[in-house]
Amino acid sequence: MTTSSDQFPYVWACTVLCVTYTIIKLLRFGRREKHLPPGPPTYSIVGNAHLAVDKNLYKKFKHWSEIYGLIYSLKIGKGTMIVLNSRRAVYDLIDKRSAIYSGRPDEEQYRTALKGENIANMDADEKWRAQRKVMARFFAPAKLDGGLGGVLEAEVITLMHDLLVSPEDFSKHVQRSTASFSSIALFGQRAKSHDDFWATGVYKAMDILNAAISPGTYLPSEQFPIFKLLPKRWNPAHTRAEQCFTSITSIWLDAQKRVESRRAHGDTRESLMDQLLDEDADREEAFSGTKLANFVGALMQAAAETSALALRTNIMFLATHPWVQRRAQRELDRVCGAERVPGFADFGELPYVNCIVKEGLRIRPVVPTGIPHRCTQDNWYEGMLIPKDATIIIPHYSLSHTQFFDPSSYNPDRYLSHPGLATEYASAPDYQNRDHYSYGAGRRICAGMHLAERMQWRMVAALLWAFRIEHAVDEVTGEVMEIDTEAFEERLIAGPKEFKCRFVLRSERHGEIVRREMERVGGMLEGWE
Repeated sequence: MTTSSDQFPYVWACTVLCVTYTIIKLLRFGRREKHLPPGPPTYSIVGNAHLAVDKNLYKKFKHWSEIYGLIYSLKIGKGTMIVLNSRRAVYDLIDKRSAIYSGRPDEEQYRTALKGENIANMDADEKWRAQRKVMARFFAPAKLDGGLGGVLEAEVITLMHDLLVSPEDFSKHVQRSTASFSSIALFGQRAKSHDDFWATGVYKAMDILNAAISPGTYLPSEQFPIFKLLPKRWNPAHTRAEQCFTSITSIWLDAQKRVESRRAHGDTRESLMDQLLDEDADREEAFSGTKLANFVGALMQAAAETSALALRTNIMFLATHPWVQRRAQRELDRVCGAERVPGFADFGELPYVNCIVKEGLRIRPVVPTGIPHRCTQDNWYEGMLIPKDATIIIPHYSLSHTQFFDPSSYNPDRYLSHPGLATEYASAPDYQNRDHYSYGAGRRICAGMHLAERMQWRMVAALLWAFRIEHAVDEVTGEVMEIDTEAFEERLIAGPKEFKCRFVLRSERHGEIVRREMERVGGMLEGWE
């Protein structure tokens, strides 16, 4: 008969083995596995998590590539992040192997905040493909250069007129104009003023979204599963995520109801929401329940917010680089004189405006870290393992600051050899000649890039035609107010922090043309109110 004292050594041995196994597992947790790309030294459990919370992570991506190579890895707990600061790697993997590199990371915070109803973060499944097809059809270049082009030019004229009346409110005017054109195209409704629902709703939605999903605002529970043991009621980030979906959905359901109310009175317009309601798209799986409102709303968020941030970036750098303005204005004066506002038909004759737009997107991309992709199966590249479910980073800022000479300097001249739109270079096999990566790559490349390019080009061309953009002057001291071109927001989708500048009319004749054009387009825009 075995006594308890005889069993003790076995119990002790099993306990030691369990403890040893647990310690070994903990020591290996967060360590870089064999065959992964190189990267910064890891520490047990945390891996490189302490590095990934840096507020200047987008700049760190470039710094690490200089040390560990253009393709490197970071370990965030049990998760793996692969950074592709190589144009060739982006082309070989994200473009050519897009079938396995088009997923999105499976993050609990994103699942809770978006509930799979924001196309930017949906997995590349049938619902995503159905929504993407709708976007490609609606934002086709022929459509944007037709009726929608006329609407956009009218909104650009309104922006110039607003700057003529109250130039000190330029940030509000930029936000209203980009939101207004986006809401006309997507909902058939115009934003008449800064405090109009069609102007405020989209920026309120984006503030809520940034607060919920920007890096560092929530616990990385997928990488550190122990955080999943924390009760959700004790996790303020989870509460923000739940409120994010509820609040944003409420905004876009309100927008949809306003369109439906207008249509109920016999007022049907040329907009994406009108089109989808005509097709009973809300009955399809891709647009059932709240999906229709959130689909069109997500497009509104992307179109208005990113365009406003990009234009404010251009304004900031133009104000601090008067030589760039003078060069563009010589071109504008040659083509348009002081007798007409430039239009997109002048694109080929105004190549330097295109250079300015590209340089603004290069030097300070709106999403500096890029939106992460996910690899859906183990994959090998140049002897390195890219494991299944690895987060793949296409670092917009880093890529655009690695390719060019003197990358930190603002210089649109670097794009004189890139006269085409970004779409031409993104789809070309000559990856080394790509202009910038602000629209992403592969199957997830921004479907609204045709719209974004045309909106930004028209606005930059019109503002430079009508105004000189200068440093503001302190009214009390008379001193020039400097602009800090390094002062940018610290969030996922970022633009310049508030700054001041002056819009000075180039001549009274330019002002007369703006006022005349405003009278011409005013009646047309009223039809969208």
